[in-house]
Amino acid sequence: MILRRAPRLAVAAWAIAAATLLALGAAVWHYLDSGPSGHAHAGPGMGTAEALTRGGSTSPLEPLFGAPLFTAWHLDAVAVAVLVLVAAAYLTGVALVPLRSPGQRWPLRRTVSFLAGLAVCAVATNGSIAVYDQVLFTAHMAGHLALVMVAPALLMWGRPLGLTLASAPPQRREWLERIVRGRVLSVLTAPPVALAGYAAVIVGSHLTGLMDTVMRNTWAGQLEHLVYVLAGCQFFALVVGDEPIRWRLASPARWLLLAIAMAVDTFTGIVLMQGTHAVAMLPSGLGVDTLSDTRTGGAIMWFGGDAIMAAIMVGLVVGWLRKVDTAAPEQGWLEQARRATFSAHTGSSDDEGARIDDDDAARTAYNDWLAKLEAQPAKFER
Repeated sequence: MILRRAPRLAVAAWAIAAATLLALGAAVWHYLDSGPSGHAHAGPGMGTAEALTRGGSTSPLEPLFGAPLFTAWHLDAVAVAVLVLVAAAYLTGVALVPLRSPGQRWPLRRTVSFLAGLAVCAVATNGSIAVYDQVLFTAHMAGHLALVMVAPALLMWGRPLGLTLASAPPQRREWLERIVRGRVLSVLTAPPVALAGYAAVIVGSHLTGLMDTVMRNTWAGQLEHLVYVLAGCQFFALVVGDEPIRWRLASPARWLLLAIAMAVDTFTGIVLMQGTHAVAMLPSGLGVDTLSDTRTGGAIMWFGGDAIMAAIMVGLVVGWLRKVDTAAPEQGWLEQARRATFSAHTGSSDDEGARIDDDDAARTAYNDWLAKLEAQPAKFER
């Protein structure tokens, strides 16, 4: 039945995904057949890695902050394939929500946010900063901020776990709920664990010799991209997400997590800015002072990272203030009890909401009921 009623959006998403995968396969075959790409580290045994992750890339010869910032690109076929498949899966979930829950639709803002997060990942792995990320630590750092902060925040605002549950058939939904709220995911998304994971990734990848390996090894760089996105999603699922997981933090707790993460970014950036050891980079014709570039990368981590975190915090505060302004102050439990008693003895409806006190007939009936109570003998008095 579902196959015969396959939503057009899902069919279109998977058709585009299939066409994209075929195009990627043809592009990779072309790059393999054409020999070394001419990238700075192209050499014996690197043809496959180059074709899969840096297709069409050439050795950067011009400063990044100019025309190349907008025109330089390469094809990271592995990243594009993953992003296209994830986008198709998400859009399929969006299309299935009305079928699973008639009358309901997945919020457009969630879909736009999730797709925007995927777009940020695509730019960070295929755009100019990706072309230069092995010869300029500043470009590498810009990619880090996009993959560990911007993209995960957008992805988690898209509520992928919530969509998974909403689009699942009833018989499978209960099983998925047990996984989402199960012990493994609860431990991974526990606030101390998520914060520690974020801090370990930021500090461990920038202030150890690991960065030297990443800057020179293509596959290490791919793994680094994946780790950044996953660690960012683990952290921002608590901060900006509204996922059906065990941990649902209040606004002050979210602000505190962001503040601690900002301190981690600041510490890492300052250490890099004051360091005397330059991050190892591949040779290029740019004539860049590697130590100066490393310190500039630290400044990007400090100021850029804190600016992104501050923008997210401002968004959280604004959202919280809107909720406070729109929440009806009279909806506390005591007021709800008063209204319930009022309705029970006057025959008025609870749906009347704020108008209940303006109903003269209902108020008169309520006063009559109170008068009867006063007239009754105090049979409970001793």
